[in-house]
Amino acid sequence: MTSFNKKFFKFLSIFTVLVYSLYGINSYAEDAIERDTREYSLGFVEVIQEIKEDAAEEKKKTVLRKIETQNIHLANNRELKCLADNIYYEAGNQSTQGKLAVAAVTINRVKSPKFPKSVCAVVYQRTKRVCQFSWVCEGKKSVRSAQQYSESKKVAEKVLLSGANQGILGRNVLFYHADYVNPRWNLKRVTKIGDHIFYAG
Repeated sequence: MTSFNKKFFKFLSIFTVLVYSLYGINSYAEDAIERDTREYSLGFVEVIQEIKEDAAEEKKKTVLRKIETQNIHLANNRELKCLADNIYYEAGNQSTQGKLAVAAVTINRVKSPKFPKSVCAVVYQRTKRVCQFSWVCEGKKSVRSAQQYSESKKVAEKVLLSGANQGILGRNVLFYHADYVNPRWNLKRVTKIGDHIFYAG
């Protein structure tokens, strides 16, 4: 074999090795790219799924918050009506101070462990068939003065929004009666406002 042929075959061998080497490198690179792409795609799908789950959870929380807000709103409306009714039927013809005093006793009872924990429960409480507020036992009542009821409702709103008895009476004042009756309660008399006498209990 001539020197030229030897050199040519040597060159061809080297070239073949280089080609296979490059092909191997390209194949490895392609495999790596494909593998990374597949892993990225899987990761992307997982991220999308997590986003969907988070969105669904947030939507659920939003719906629950709306329901809770509506329930609170409805409860507040009931509490407002119960307090407004009690003020109107107990002290509708009284001054603002007189109305506030009745509201104060109602709220004091709500906050006292001796009585129910809501305005409506306090207003409609019965003990041995005796109503805590006499008008409740008188059956269905009707509003005869829209102005007095409006005033009573405003007082109720003021008291409920503040969550306090407006400082009209101490928190221990839980009872009162009209000044034209004498139930002979063994309680400490506190004050008289309008037509009602108030007691600590």
